[in-house]
Amino acid sequence: MTIDPRFYRTGGPLDPEDLAVKLSCEASALGGTSVQSLGSFDDARPGDLCFYDGAAKAWPGRLPDGAICLVNQDEDWSSIETDGLVQLKDPRTAFFSLSDDWVSEEQHDDKPPKIHPDASVAPSAVISNGAAIGAGAKIEPFAYIGPGVQIGKGSRIGSHTSVRFSLIGDNVKILAGTHLGEDGFGLMMGDGHMADIPHYGRVILQDGVTLGANCSVDRGMLGDTIIGEHTKIDNQCHIGHNTVVGRNAIIVAYGGISGSVTIGDNAQLGGRVGVADHVNIGEGARVAAGSGLMRDVPAGETWGGYPAGPVKQWQREVLWLKKQVSRRKTSR
Repeated sequence: MTIDPRFYRTGGPLDPEDLAVKLSCEASALGGTSVQSLGSFDDARPGDLCFYDGAAKAWPGRLPDGAICLVNQDEDWSSIETDGLVQLKDPRTAFFSLSDDWVSEEQHDDKPPKIHPDASVAPSAVISNGAAIGAGAKIEPFAYIGPGVQIGKGSRIGSHTSVRFSLIGDNVKILAGTHLGEDGFGLMMGDGHMADIPHYGRVILQDGVTLGANCSVDRGMLGDTIIGEHTKIDNQCHIGHNTVVGRNAIIVAYGGISGSVTIGDNAQLGGRVGVADHVNIGEGARVAAGSGLMRDVPAGETWGGYPAGPVKQWQREVLWLKKQVSRRKTSR
């Protein structure tokens, strides 16, 4: 996805000479291509700069004409018939180092917020420039709505809630103290120390979503963090960057979802479930309370345990362990 101009602005197009200086590479490697914006590798468009830090043998071959992709110079790219590849020692770090200087948050200084006459906004709430509040929406005391944020009709934003870099659908309910659109937890090496990776994505809450009190939903790194229609998330849950939650899903209190997780429609996660990054939870799957999920769950299955596995297997393991403990006690 190309970065959304409602939330970010670039310093203007980068011609090959400027881009070569910023990347410390030869301008000839850029093939005369200018860069207009940033994009994720999966959704790059002509004029986008993106990066790919995977192996050359796993190259998906989806780079569009007119895009520039930074790749690892230690890989052999000779068999890849794709224009626009620029080989660097550390493409991820080069990409984010450039973007940190080139991209800034859009403040909409000349664009006052649009608040529907039927919306209710508490006097202590802050509605930033470029934001839009739909009919019948209710913004409670001390809420903060960031620049460019869109809030649909009939939605409720609880007190002391902050909403940034987000698109909120109709009839969404966000309870007090919840924070949407902050940076996710992404790190890279910078000048010999760990540095935070900047984020340029969004949070999208579709119609009818409920977020409980004191939740945190991180915006995507380059894509979106998405919560599907009528999904209900309990108090004090965390949704990591680039996670996609389907429709009618349920996540109970203290759920911790790492980045780039996919949760299918109608899935249910019990209280205190922790999910590792890049895990896929299938449609209609269920995960028992207190579980630690580290691998994919097929659609319709019920898993539990730590680490989690199919529920019957987990129950057999627990029963076996109890028997072993009981035998030791009786043998003393």
